[in-house]
Amino acid sequence: MNRQRVRKRDGVSRTPSRVASWLGGLLLAVVMAHALGPDRPPAHGQEHNAGRPPAPGLRASEILDLAKSLVLADATFDAYPLLVKLGFENSELQAKDLIAFEENGSFAYALGACTLGGSARSLGESATSRESAEVPRLFRRLIVLKPAILVVDDEVINPGSQVPVRWHLYCQKMPEAKGGTSRLIEGENELSCEALLPRKASYRLEALPTGDPESRSYSLRIESQENSARTRFLQVFHVNAGGPQNSRAHSELIAKGGEPEIVISTSRRAFRLNLPPPSEGAGEIAISMAGGKALLENRPLPSGILPHGPEGSRLLERWDADYRASRPPAWDIGRPADELRRVVSEGAVRKCRAVDLCCGSGSDAIYLARQGFDVTAIDVAPTALSQAEQKARRAGASVRWVLADVLKPPSLDPFDFIYDRGCYHVVRNQNVAAYLETVRRLSRPGTQFLLLAARRDGQAPNEGTEGVTEEELRFDFLPLFNLDSLREIRLESNRPGMSPPGWAALLRRAAKP
Repeated sequence: MNRQRVRKRDGVSRTPSRVASWLGGLLLAVVMAHALGPDRPPAHGQEHNAGRPPAPGLRASEILDLAKSLVLADATFDAYPLLVKLGFENSELQAKDLIAFEENGSFAYALGACTLGGSARSLGESATSRESAEVPRLFRRLIVLKPAILVVDDEVINPGSQVPVRWHLYCQKMPEAKGGTSRLIEGENELSCEALLPRKASYRLEALPTGDPESRSYSLRIESQENSARTRFLQVFHVNAGGPQNSRAHSELIAKGGEPEIVISTSRRAFRLNLPPPSEGAGEIAISMAGGKALLENRPLPSGILPHGPEGSRLLERWDADYRASRPPAWDIGRPADELRRVVSEGAVRKCRAVDLCCGSGSDAIYLARQGFDVTAIDVAPTALSQAEQKARRAGASVRWVLADVLKPPSLDPFDFIYDRGCYHVVRNQNVAAYLETVRRLSRPGTQFLLLAARRDGQAPNEGTEGVTEEELRFDFLPLFNLDSLREIRLESNRPGMSPPGWAALLRRAAKP
């Protein structure tokens, strides 16, 4: 990934019982279907053309392949290609539909979205548009809890339709099924599945003949009995490679504050996932040992595609480590920046929809929220966002925290005010084009932009130095923005005697660049 570490300060960037038993038992039947290859879903649009929305599904063989690869993986392994193949290279979703991704040593996360049927297209740029809201849509969230658990969360939105939606698991061998649980054995590997949503569903096992009795495959079909324009299929798969019976995963769905929380337990670990519908938000994750010791404190899941692969994982770890240290990073001053307070108190910027780029642990975003702004705050460090959320709760402030790379943010509507303290001057020498594209996408004519950046007074840049000259700043932002004011300031720091020279630029998006 081209994003280098954002030396950002304190502006935050940064989200009994077992679930009711499934109504309806297993309806087990062998039915004739169109000739299909083994372990293969129906052709694109097939069910849609028959008067039904297309039915999403996955191949059991690819779930097993993913688990096998993760068990054998070393530190250089990148799960991205396998997750894309599993969830985003089938009859509906494609790799281009991926809108969020993260991988670390504990889990991998992927989210994609597209329209369905004859109008199939990516929702990456238009997920909130009126046009997209009027056509069937599929949102798919995959979470791999390494090495052997896969959470599949498919949400089908079919406006104006009350037709039940189906979900399929395609298998090369006949699975055992009972209600919302199923089990498939291939060689020494066992794939088990617990279906948690929808709560009201029927189940059907179908044989899919190919003309060759030796190559017959099967589909375990789940059909929602909830007559709603929104249907959610939430399932937990566990691959047990010849282990003992007690090593299987056990899943519970618990209602918590209107959003489902999934608790997945194995003999060694417990995973807690707070998962709003995929179309509405990313959610949170926490991991602990079976005895309760925390392995991963509660933290947000990503809303954008984060740097991945060996190098991307190292970079993410380095950025996040700044906020896990015993001492806050130098730029985290624990209060709003003086220049931000000045432009707000003087009325130069009035309450509106605002976004804080590379917000850090949230002080600036929380300040804006308490002044009446509708605030979205973006950062790539999950620990920073966790700290920000805690601070916001204590302050009684409402902020939308978004875990994403500022150089590759999720699709968001343009804002009235953009704020950046300490991000631009860091990424400028790495990928200034991507940064400027982010600012362009997040603004519209009339949008105000307060930029606080390190100042470099004419000397040639060298490795280890940060900062921009007035000429560089003007070159980057004009003519897309007009410069309302430019002041020389000192950037605040929590280190005594450390206040580097800086710029305070108040810009306004031009009507016609």
